[in-house]
Amino acid sequence: MEAFAEDIHFNIIPPLSPTLYHNNDNYRPDILDIALIKVVALKLSCIETLQCLNSDHRPVLMRLSSLAGNCPPPKKTITSWQKVSAALEETDTPILNNIPNDIISTDHIDYAIGALTNHITTVVENSTRVVPAKSDRKELPSDVSELIRAKNAALRRASKYPTCENRSHARALQREVKARMKEVRNENWSDLMSEISPSHRAYWGLAKALKTEGAVPTPALKKPDSLKRSTTGKKLTWKEAVVIGIPKPGKPRDLPASYRPISLLSVLGKLFEKTLKTRLSDHLIGKGLIINEQFGFKPNHSCPQQALRLIEYISNGFKVKRKTVAVFFDVAKAFDRVWHAGLKYKLYKLELPDRLVIIIHHYISNRHFSFRLDNTYSSMRPIRAGVPQGSTLSPLLYSAYVNDIPRPSTGVQLALFADDTALYLRSNCIRNILPRLQRAIDELTQWLRLWRIDVNPEKSASIYFDYSPQKLQFPVPIDTPPSTHVKPTNSVATQL
Repeated sequence: MEAFAEDIHFNIIPPLSPTLYHNNDNYRPDILDIALIKVVALKLSCIETLQCLNSDHRPVLMRLSSLAGNCPPPKKTITSWQKVSAALEETDTPILNNIPNDIISTDHIDYAIGALTNHITTVVENSTRVVPAKSDRKELPSDVSELIRAKNAALRRASKYPTCENRSHARALQREVKARMKEVRNENWSDLMSEISPSHRAYWGLAKALKTEGAVPTPALKKPDSLKRSTTGKKLTWKEAVVIGIPKPGKPRDLPASYRPISLLSVLGKLFEKTLKTRLSDHLIGKGLIINEQFGFKPNHSCPQQALRLIEYISNGFKVKRKTVAVFFDVAKAFDRVWHAGLKYKLYKLELPDRLVIIIHHYISNRHFSFRLDNTYSSMRPIRAGVPQGSTLSPLLYSAYVNDIPRPSTGVQLALFADDTALYLRSNCIRNILPRLQRAIDELTQWLRLWRIDVNPEKSASIYFDYSPQKLQFPVPIDTPPSTHVKPTNSVATQL
C-alpha cells in the first residue's frame, strides 16, 4: 500500500490507538480502520478512536476543517535593521548608563545582562511593525511540483529501505529536480528581461541591483527573533526558557507524555553558551579527558561508528563459535535530571578552572520556564535540575557528568553514545557470560543511584546474539524490575 500511495499520491491516515479489542486475551489489539485522503481541500484537525465500550470494534472520529478555519489572518513582522543598527550605536541611554562601571559581584553581572537584554529587545520592538502576511512567491509548474513530490517520496523510501537501488533512484531524482529548477529560474529571468523596458517601474531597481558589487555585510545582530517573547512586551532573559511541545510520532495526542518538550532560549544566551562551550571543549576534549567509550558529541565520532564497534565484536565472536549477550539501557529524561551539585563536583574533579565552573554553575541554576500553547503562556515555574534543553553547552556538560561511569573489570565491554549505554560480553558458554555481565550491571546500577540517574526498564533491553538457530530468552534484573528481553528474530542478530 505504501508503494501504491507513492505512485498515485494519496495519504494514509491511521488512528494513533487500536480500533479493535478482542474479547480473547490471546489476541493483541489492532488497527482495522484507516483513512485514505487525496486532493481534499480541507485541513485534517485530528483522527482519534472513540472509547465506546458496547462493542469490541471502536468507532473512529476524523475532524476536517477549512484551511483558514476561525484563525485570524496570518501576519508577519518587518524589522528595519538599519534603524536597529543606528539605535544600538547610541550608547548614551538611561538603561545602559545605569550599568555599574566596576562589576564586582554576581548581582552586578545579572543586572548588566538584564539591562543589555532589555535595551536590545526594546530597540528591536521599536523598529518592528506587524503587517498582513502576503505570499509573493510564484507557483512552480505542475511538472516540477510532481517531480519534487516524487523526489521526496524516493528520499523517504531510501531512508526507510536503504538499498542501492533506492539510493540511486533518489539521487537521480535529486539531480533531475536541480536541473529542472535551474531551467525554471532561467525561464523566469528570460520572461522578466523580455517584458521590462526603460519606462518600466522595476527597470531602475533591477539596474541598481545588478550594479551592486560584493556581498552586503551582515549587521551585528541578524534577526534576533527569539528576543521577542510576545507582542505583550514581556521580556525573555537569558535564564528563562519558553517550552513548546512537539508530538512524538505514533503517540496519542491527548496525553502530556506524548509530547517532546523543546526549549526556546535567548539568542544572547546562546552566544554566551558558545563562548563557554569553546572553553569547556578545549579543556575536556583538547586534553583527552572524555573516556574513549563515549562516542557522543566528540569530533570524528558518531553513532554508526559505535554501532559498528558492537557489530564487529559480535561478528568476530561468530567466527570462533562464541555467543554474545548485550544489555542496552535507556536513561529516563537524561538531560532534564542532571543533579546540579553533582555536576559541579565532577567539573572540579576534571580540573576545570574554578572561574569557569562557577560561571557554568551559576548559568544552569535558578532557571525558569513557561509553557507556550499557540499564543498562550503559562506562569513561570522554577527548574531545579537538568541542563538547558536546546543549548549547545548541554551535550558537553552531560558527557562530563557521566564521564566517571564505572568501567567493568570482568572483561565486559562498555559502549556509550550520549545517554545511551550498552554492556556486552561474549563467550563460548552462556553460563560464563551471565554472572560477569550481572556483576557489571550491579556496579552500573549502584553508580546510577548514587548520581540520581533513572533507567527506564520498559525501554531497556537484553539481546542474545547466537549463531545457532536455537534462541534463548532470559530477563536481566536491573534493580527491582527486570529489563525486557528482545527476541533475536526482531533484532539485528538475524543480519549478522
